Amino acid sequence: MNKLLLFGLLIIGLLYSCKPNKDNKMNQETTQKVSYANAYLSFVPLRAEASHRSEMVTQVVFGEYLKVLNTKGGWCYVELLKDHYQGWIELRQINSVSEKEYLDFSKVEPTTVTTSFTKVKIEDKEVLLTKGSILPFYSEGAFLFNGVSIPYNSPINQGEKNVEALISTAKTYLNTPYLWGGKTEFGLDCSGFSQIVYQINGYTINRDASQQAKQGELIAFLSEAQEGDLAFFDEDERITHVGIVLKNNQIIHAAQGKVRIDSLDTEGIYNAERKKYTHHLRLIKRIIK
Repeated sequence: MNKLLLFGLLIIGLLYSCKPNKDNKMNQETTQKVSYANAYLSFVPLRAEASHRSEMVTQVVFGEYLKVLNTKGGWCYVELLKDHYQGWIELRQINSVSEKEYLDFSKVEPTTVTTSFTKVKIEDKEVLLTKGSILPFYSEGAFLFNGVSIPYNSPINQGEKNVEALISTAKTYLNTPYLWGGKTEFGLDCSGFSQIVYQINGYTINRDASQQAKQGELIAFLSEAQEGDLAFFDEDERITHVGIVLKNNQIIHAAQGKVRIDSLDTEGIYNAERKKYTHHLRLIKRIIK
C-alpha cells in the first residue's frame, strides 16, 4: 500500500512539473542588453505598461528607431527617435542596432513608404509594409537593414514636402477604422492619423493632439486657414481631438468609428448624419510653411 501511495505521489509530481506556466513563459527574464533598436515587423504596439493587457498608446511602424531607457523582464521602456514618444515595447518585437547606426540615422531625412501593403524580404522572411513605414538609409532602389541591402522599388518619399500630396494621402485613409493608439491602414486614432499623414509627406509632428497643438504657427481666424492646417478641438478646456483642414469648409479626421470628412465652421465640426456638432473648435495651427 505504501509503495502504491509513493508511486501515485511520484506521478502527480511529474504531471505538475510538466504543466505549462504561461505567466513564466510570457514574462521570462532576459539577459540580452539592448540600448538602441529599430522595428523589424510591420508595426508593433507601444504600451502604457509592460503587459500585453495594457493600453496601446501608439504603434511603432517598420524602420522606426528608438532608444531603450529601461528594461523589465521581456519588455523595454523606450523613447522613439523622431517624436520622443515613450512607452513599453516587447523586446522580441525590436531589432538591436549600434549607437553609431542610431546616431547616423538621426541625421538623415527619413525615406517613407507611400503605397499600401508592399512586401520586402529580410533574412528570408517576408515583411508587409504599410504606408508610413521607414526605409533606413535608402539610396538608389535599396535600403539597409542589419547591414544588408534590401531592394525596394515601390513609390517612396525622401523628405519632399507638398501640401497637395499631403491632402491626397489623407483622403486615401477614408473609411479606415478608428483604433485607439493606431496609426496604420488597419486602424488609427485622430492624432495617429494626422501624424502618419504628415510623416508620409516629409513632416515630423508629435504624437498626441495636445502635443501637436503646441507646434506650428497659430492661425487667428478660420477664414485664414488653408488646406493642410491642423484644427484642434477641446473638451473641458483640454485639447482632445485634431483633424486636417480641407477646402470648402471641410475637415478630414478620425472620429465616430472611422476616418471621415465633415463640415467645419467657427463653432466646430458638424456631423450631417447626426445633425449635430460633435467637436468644439479651439484653435488652428499651420505646420506647412
